[in-house]
Amino acid sequence: MKSARKAAPGTNRLRQKLHSTLLHWIVSGGLEAGKPVKESRLAAELKVSRTPLREALLQLEREGFVRSDERRGFSVERMSPREVGEFYPIIWTLEGLALRSNAVCAHLLVGDLQWINFELAKARNVLRALQLDTRWHEQLTCQSRNRRLNETLAALRMALRRYEMVYLSDTRLVLESVAQHDAIIRALKERDIEGAIKGVEENWRFGMEVLITKMCKE
Repeated sequence: MKSARKAAPGTNRLRQKLHSTLLHWIVSGGLEAGKPVKESRLAAELKVSRTPLREALLQLEREGFVRSDERRGFSVERMSPREVGEFYPIIWTLEGLALRSNAVCAHLLVGDLQWINFELAKARNVLRALQLDTRWHEQLTCQSRNRRLNETLAALRMALRRYEMVYLSDTRLVLESVAQHDAIIRALKERDIEGAIKGVEENWRFGMEVLITKMCKE
C-alpha cells in the first residue's frame, strides 16, 4: 500500500505565511469581525491560488478565529463577552501552574520582567503595548519545561490578541497593567510564589472584567 504523499516544503511555507498574514489582519482589524471573507478577492490581493488560502483559513477555523458555513463560506468570528469569560480564567490558571512548576528558580526572572515592564510603561501605541505585554507574560512562564503547557499558553495568548488590543488601546489601562506586573515582580523578588500566582490571577481577572463591562455596553 502506498503511503500518502507529504506536502512539499514550499507548500507548507506558503500556507504558514498566508496563515500569519491573515491572522495579523484579523487581530489588527484588517479583516473585520462578523464580516464574510471574500476568498477570490483575497487570493488576488495575496497573489496565490484558492487552495493554499483555503487551507490557511481552515487552520484559522480550528484555532477559533474564523468560522465556515456551507452556503456563505468563511467569516471572521465575532468577539464576545462569553469568550472572554471562558478564556481568561484558563490562562491565569495555566500561568499560575507554570510558575508553581518552577518555583525554585522563579526569582531569576525578575531582571528581565522589570526591563520589559519598564518598556511597556513607555509604549505609545497599542501594537507596541501588545507586543511588550505578551512578551512579559511569555517571560513569566518561560522556565516551564512542560511542552504541552507551553504550547497551550501560546495558543491562548494568540486567541486573546484581539481582546488584549481592545484593552491596551486605553493608555490608562496600560499603566494599570504595569502596576499589576510590578506587584507580581515584588512577590517574585521575595520568593513568594503564591503571592505572585495570586497577582497573575488579579492581573488577568481585572482585564477580563474591564472587557466584559465594555463589550456589554456596546
